[in-house]
Amino acid sequence: DFATLLQSNNDPTSYCQAWEECAKYYQDNNRYLYEAPTLRPEGESRGYADDATWILTSSFVIFTMQSGFGMLEAGSCSPGFEVNILMKNIIDVVFTALMYYLVGYGISFGEPSTPFMGKGCFPADGGYDEVPSGLRYSQYVFQLSFAATSTTIVSGAVAMRLKFFVYVLYSLIAVIFYAFVAHWTFAKGGFLKDMGAYDFAGGASVHVFGGINGLIATLFLGPRTGRFDGTKPIKDFFPSSPVSQCLGLFCLWWGWIGFNCGSSFGITNDRWVVAIRCAVTTINSTVGGGIVSLIYSLWRTKGKLIIPEHVINGILGSLVAITPACASVNTYEAYPIGGIGALVGLGINTFVCHLRIDDPVGAIGVHAGAGTWGLLAVGLFADSQLPGVEVMDGLFRGGGFELLWLQVEAILVTMLWAIMWSTSFFYIVGIILSRDWRDPRKGLRVTREEEEQGADLYFHGVINYDKLYTDSCDDDDDPTDMFGENGDDRIPHRTSKSELYERSIFHRCRFEHLTENVQEQGDANLD
Repeated sequence: DFATLLQSNNDPTSYCQAWEECAKYYQDNNRYLYEAPTLRPEGESRGYADDATWILTSSFVIFTMQSGFGMLEAGSCSPGFEVNILMKNIIDVVFTALMYYLVGYGISFGEPSTPFMGKGCFPADGGYDEVPSGLRYSQYVFQLSFAATSTTIVSGAVAMRLKFFVYVLYSLIAVIFYAFVAHWTFAKGGFLKDMGAYDFAGGASVHVFGGINGLIATLFLGPRTGRFDGTKPIKDFFPSSPVSQCLGLFCLWWGWIGFNCGSSFGITNDRWVVAIRCAVTTINSTVGGGIVSLIYSLWRTKGKLIIPEHVINGILGSLVAITPACASVNTYEAYPIGGIGALVGLGINTFVCHLRIDDPVGAIGVHAGAGTWGLLAVGLFADSQLPGVEVMDGLFRGGGFELLWLQVEAILVTMLWAIMWSTSFFYIVGIILSRDWRDPRKGLRVTREEEEQGADLYFHGVINYDKLYTDSCDDDDDPTDMFGENGDDRIPHRTSKSELYERSIFHRCRFEHLTENVQEQGDANLD
């Protein structure tokens, strides 16, 4: 420490040298909270407590993003799948937390650390030491929120097609492969980080990795029945609830501020400056993305409409784009980064649709596309003079192409890793369940009947009144004949034996029948 260095040399000229050595030691060992287990005496934990409180608060905010993903995805899918979508988001947290505690955290941040993976902390238990256990637990909770976000990206891309229990298995295994990318980009000793690649808040490990996984899963499953072959009208694939989509966006927007700001891993010393700068760049990015998405929607509709999905995915694209760059760019540079991120996300989703790849929520363009742009933006805009960050200058700051090339390497490595593991997973699971090595889709995808009636009913026993009413009460049928010969045929197979469901259908149709009679008589008083 400083006193020890001075006692070893009484020469007054050594004061400057001692101070410089201490400052260098501090910078090397206290840049991130989890990299400084022995910097302060164990009794002096106040600074750690302040940082841990900030990390925990950010983690709680990030976990609210699960609600946002659930509402956004439920509003984007067809009626009859809303509960299934929300159940998948619940499964994400449950099984991701299980596997990340047992295996994932140790792969990401375990000691000893190799360039490829960590080799300790299986499971992520902190033991009895005050400061080391506190550091480990705070880092674990924060990184768990990242892992859950990366996993849940796929749930929207595969909506209405993937079998529920296949998704459970995916949640268990995906977090393990996520942990490797997190080690490469976040952990001390990870090969991408040691090379100089920069990803502040998970552009590669969370968004590019999750988006590519969603693309592979969608290719294995194929489009929804009737989506591109003309056998169903396009209105059957309109979002079921734009209101839910918009509310989901607000939850994600709020959570993203915790996502980016919390990645400072503390507020002591100069980290509070980093956190605040991340907040401003995140908001400015959404301003740029929001303006571009409004213009895009008006352009696509020839000035007639502002489509909610355009604005929602545009703003989400801007949030993804600023994620890896939020700490390393100036606040005014966030405007073009967010605007281009929105355009990239919307443009890729349009292109994907033209290729007849069915992504109901636009996860491929928003996460894989805008995440790629965000990593490249670091190589262009990064400013090494900003306080609190250690990064090379980007191309536009006179740093040449070195950082930009490192960012390209990080993108390619992440994409190849995601393609390798997700292709293997969906193919192997598909052929095991289908018992046909030539047709893995059969093992992965729900049946035609399950898709038509809705996963809410077939997997969770939840009735969708609108869907069942349409199927069971045609214009030419007598609603009072629900339990007759014709009524039994109209009730879906798996609910025909349920008295509760039959009563629900009966009363719904009976009410409709009585309403029509009252209207015909000219009496508006239903009482």
